Amino acid sequence: MIRYIGFVVVLGSVLGGFTVAGGSVITLIQPAEFIVLLGAALGSVLISLSPAMLAKTKKRLAGIFGASPFTKAMAEQLLQLLYHLTIVVKREGVIALEGHLRDPKTSTIFSNYPLVGKNHEIMHFVVEALTLQVDGAVSPEDLKGILERELDTHHAEESVPAGAIAKVGDSFPGLGIVAAVLGIIVTMKYMSHGAAAVGKHVAAALVGTFLGVLIAYGFLGPMAAAMEQELKDETNFFEAISVGMTAFAQGKAPVVVAEVARRVLFTYNRPGREEIEEKCKSLRAA
Repeated sequence: MIRYIGFVVVLGSVLGGFTVAGGSVITLIQPAEFIVLLGAALGSVLISLSPAMLAKTKKRLAGIFGASPFTKAMAEQLLQLLYHLTIVVKREGVIALEGHLRDPKTSTIFSNYPLVGKNHEIMHFVVEALTLQVDGAVSPEDLKGILERELDTHHAEESVPAGAIAKVGDSFPGLGIVAAVLGIIVTMKYMSHGAAAVGKHVAAALVGTFLGVLIAYGFLGPMAAAMEQELKDETNFFEAISVGMTAFAQGKAPVVVAEVARRVLFTYNRPGREEIEEKCKSLRAA
């Protein structure tokens, strides 16, 4: 919701100031300038991104206008899940997880933590890390290296959409100049029509420059920053899982596994230690 408010504030401030200065909002409605700007921007995106990255960019853009899944509530469930998994392994051995990993959707463990379970990427990361341990394929040191490399790959791939939006935003002032120059070229045909006609077309041409700068710095730049922040939050959860899974593989106590993962989380998503211990009491008693 706050991002929608931000859009309204940017647009309202610009149009409000323009109106107070004596301008007419109708003057800014220039379909030709919009066609040049938006069409050229869309074309540049189609040139620069593969179909897979286009789909990812669309998803990332949609994500910044919805509620972020990476919240304190999800962090609490994630830490409880790590604690729960460790309890099971301590009591029954790592092989007890095999059935849960085969079909996580019907697992009596994973189903207790719906906020984690409905995030496909997080669940895949957890399940893959656990599968390596159930199979006995890697040592704790090897697991740590594998998870770190996977995180590097994830960040490199998922940072492309925000970078693409930022580059498109950087190009908008230039595209605004292109639209303005085209408008001036059109204006040349009206030089003999008097100052009023020339002024009208020059004003229309300058709208292209205005829109280019406004869209770049008022909208696309902040949107790219929002996408980057969302990715940082997501990556932070992956990092917490990686650290927790490494401690899990090293045979650390459940409370230690949950605690080392908790300390990795950003402070605004990090639950208190006592809070997590309280939520995990029932697991210890079961």
